[in-house]
Amino acid sequence: MPQLFSAIRMAYSLQPVRRHFKNTTEPFALTVLGITFYVVTQARHSAEVYKSTETLSFEDFVQGLMRTNGNNDDVIKVMYSPLAIDKTGFPNPQGESLGVLAQKMHIYQLHPGERLSVLQQRVQVWINSHLNLNALHDACMYATSRGQGHIELPLYQWCSDYFIRLGQHVYFGEILDQIDHSLPAAFLEFDELIWKMLYQYPSFLSHDMSRPRSQIIASLKRYFRVPRSQRHDGAAWLINAMEDEAKSLGIDDDNLAVLMFHLYFAINTNTRKTVFWVLTYLIHNPCLLAAYREETEPAFSGHDLVNPIYIQDAANCPQVDAIWHETLRLSGWSASVRLVNQDTVIGGKLMGKGNRVLVPHRLLHFDESVFGENVHAFRPERWRKGNLVRSPSWRPFGGGKTMCSGRFLARFFGYNFRSHAFAALSSQESRGPAVSAAGRGPTGAGHYVY
Repeated sequence: MPQLFSAIRMAYSLQPVRRHFKNTTEPFALTVLGITFYVVTQARHSAEVYKSTETLSFEDFVQGLMRTNGNNDDVIKVMYSPLAIDKTGFPNPQGESLGVLAQKMHIYQLHPGERLSVLQQRVQVWINSHLNLNALHDACMYATSRGQGHIELPLYQWCSDYFIRLGQHVYFGEILDQIDHSLPAAFLEFDELIWKMLYQYPSFLSHDMSRPRSQIIASLKRYFRVPRSQRHDGAAWLINAMEDEAKSLGIDDDNLAVLMFHLYFAINTNTRKTVFWVLTYLIHNPCLLAAYREETEPAFSGHDLVNPIYIQDAANCPQVDAIWHETLRLSGWSASVRLVNQDTVIGGKLMGKGNRVLVPHRLLHFDESVFGENVHAFRPERWRKGNLVRSPSWRPFGGGKTMCSGRFLARFFGYNFRSHAFAALSSQESRGPAVSAAGRGPTGAGHYVY
């Protein structure tokens, strides 16, 4: 696992390595601490990776993460043992393991449909009640300046705090916040040091990371010990269904809490950073900000967002859509990782059993032949030409069967929050920005690994 994560980290700065190989678009091999990684940098070759589901495995990565965070080997074995096709609970016509079924359960909850609509309604209600001046005064103890009719907030901290609380509420209801109101702060502390978990740093050097991680897992354990009747209605279908499936396999609360910890940080680690960058780009580009407000205005009644679906439609808000995609392109760091279970040919190159395949999508997003000139500049207008969102080089959420199932909800989170924020900014223009860009920003929109 340390070697695997070393390569993932390397994926974020592979452009110099690619230049060393004369900017080849063919797969090339790197050896890190005795482990060989095949780096795939061409869109059609990455498609071959995603199609090779029988010989290339993602489960190796997932199981290593489970083990690192405290799941014991017996639980990992149970999670990845085939289940009966006639089992109770979530349908299993192919007799798959819970580890594989979990991906399908995420899709069932998070892809467009009735269950996603339920979560979207929760998002809208939460944002309507929490993104106003009175609520900000009550909740944001980290404000750098406040007074009657205004508040100034460090942008990165505010985006992080609000998106973690929002994600926690949408999935777990209010019970988890009542158990530990400091969980968002603990998660932010953990997420800033997550690299120590990924690199498997020695425990005596990782107390600053392991302490908040332990706090989150302990709080989740307390959550699942609350009588089901008190928390069922407030939780998302996915939380209740995963609990039922895990307990039917005899998984105890300690291991269930670790399983849900992985879901907790998947919910909260990426969207907040993307939104930070969107807000930053727009605050520093008044013309784009004005266009953003103009496009979203029909969705509002006063300062209340009454039609969030209007903003999601690129036909109604082409500038909003272009800004979102350009921010993902510039600030995203998604990478796909696979273990080679059998010798496999990708891009005409033989990839040997036991090694890893790495697809660093960021390299694809800076391809001038696809995205045009000045690829390092923020230029949303590039998305108004052609159909870049359908390009095989566009992979902000990974690809194949492990493509991020939460991408639709993440988009809804982001569009809804930003539009409310800029409505608030508009009401404060005569007194200056209501939200400052003060505070340290992240190095990227998030380190997706799919």
